[in-house]
Amino acid sequence: MQNLKTKYGDTALVTGASSGIGKAFATALAKQGVKPILVARNLQRLQALADELKANYNINTPLYSVDLSDIEAVRAFTKTIDNYDISVFVHSAGLENNGSFIKIAAEKELNVINVNVVATYVLTKYFAEKMSKKRRGGILLVSSMIGLMPSPYFSNYTASKAYTHYLGTSLTTELKEHNVDVSVLAPGLTDTPMKDSTGVDWAKMPMASMTPERVAQLALGKLGKTSSIIPGLMNQMMVVMARLSPQKIFSSMNGWMIKRGIAIENI
Repeated sequence: MQNLKTKYGDTALVTGASSGIGKAFATALAKQGVKPILVARNLQRLQALADELKANYNINTPLYSVDLSDIEAVRAFTKTIDNYDISVFVHSAGLENNGSFIKIAAEKELNVINVNVVATYVLTKYFAEKMSKKRRGGILLVSSMIGLMPSPYFSNYTASKAYTHYLGTSLTTELKEHNVDVSVLAPGLTDTPMKDSTGVDWAKMPMASMTPERVAQLALGKLGKTSSIIPGLMNQMMVVMARLSPQKIFSSMNGWMIKRGIAIENI
């Protein structure tokens, strides 16, 4: 893995750090001597991780409980961290709903948009401006493989992750002029609490799962080297198939596969 401390600096901010890929990112950064500022809603889990990082790597990690669905709270948070010299921004926080688009409550779907789209914009804008002024930094946004293809029964989530993906891959070119690297991670099925809480029977779909540690390691190793990071050969092949196939046909095929795993009462 590339040495991120040498390349960018010694302080990072990781959202969604209380579990899953975000936690794996924080741990991988700490191993390199980069102090991760931990951000998530669950303060108890953040404290447990902070204690773990202190014990294992002798790093004191600031932690912040922030509800990313509350945009005013997100804006206030950027003022709170303004005095930190943050050189790497890893945005791993995300929210997911699945099921019939017409059955899912609008309030739940609007929360997905607030977390996955609006908060992503606010935080990315903040760090892009700060890093561009310094002419140094790295931004890693976490999208999803599902955001690169039509995915019935995940429609709003898919659209929100498409926003993250194309925001990041577009900024790759823009911010390169300011010596700021931007990459987007689009993981497939990963062994995280989100995977286990979706109510989807993933065993009914031909998808191989990866560990969050492996996903984080691959992503940090490629930060700044490529705009789009898709871990796993099977995931890469599925994305290629989605791009080459007529969208109506692929949507129908993917919808049939996804429908097999979703609880019948949600369809």
